[in-house]
Order: sequence, then C-alpha cells, then structure tokens
Amino acid sequence: MKVLGIDWGERRVGLAISPDGQWAFPWKILEVRGFTHAIESIQQVVVTEGIERVVLGLPVGMDGKDSPQTSRVREVAADLQDILGVPVDLMDERLTSVEATRRRQEAEKRGAVDADAAVLILQAYLSQQT
Repeated sequence: MKVLGIDWGERRVGLAISPDGQWAFPWKILEVRGFTHAIESIQQVVVTEGIERVVLGLPVGMDGKDSPQTSRVREVAADLQDILGVPVDLMDERLTSVEATRRRQEAEKRGAVDADAAVLILQAYLSQQT
C-alpha cells in the first residue's frame, strides 16, 4: 500500500512517501502559495503516485492538549479526505521536527553530504554514457 505522509505548515509542507507501506522516504517540500495551491499539489502527488492512504501530522502540545494549530490541521484533514478520496489519518507529531533536525545533523557528521555528492557525480557520469 502506498502511503503519503504530510507535515503541514503555513509556509512549507513536507511530504514523505512509503511505496510499500513499510519504509518511508523523504519525497519533497512544497512551498505554500496559498491553501488551494498546497491542496492541488498534494492531490497531484496522490494521483500521480497512486497513493492509497494519507497520514497528516497533528500538532498537539507537549502536554497532549490541542495547540492553536491543531484545529486548523483537523480542518485540513477533513478537506483532504473530501478532495482526495483516500483515507486520511492523523498522527501525533510531537517532537518530530526536533528528531528530524537531530538526525540530519548526525547524518552530516557521518559524511552523508559526501555520499550525496558522490551520487551526483556518478549520475552525471552515467548520463554522459548514453
């Protein structure tokens, strides 16, 4: 089952994809140019990639109570459910940004940037071969 994960934000929307329902991979970041644009971009991903379920991060406070953004994200979930025609689940996103930042910093310390550069070098080489 293909699943799309969404980290909803007012300026950016982070997307992750699971092609098999088991492993999640970073997909893309949408620069938000208004609510309609964000929804249309997500809808395009759902159709193009054959997404069968969407998981939307729910911003709750550290105490487990609703934050000011929580009700807005619940409205977004309802809109997505209506527009996309696939199930939309909400998932507590407490500390996900903190963890993502920590992981990114650790990966950079381990040389992940160099590995990414190696991929680009190799891909450029392979492209020239055809």
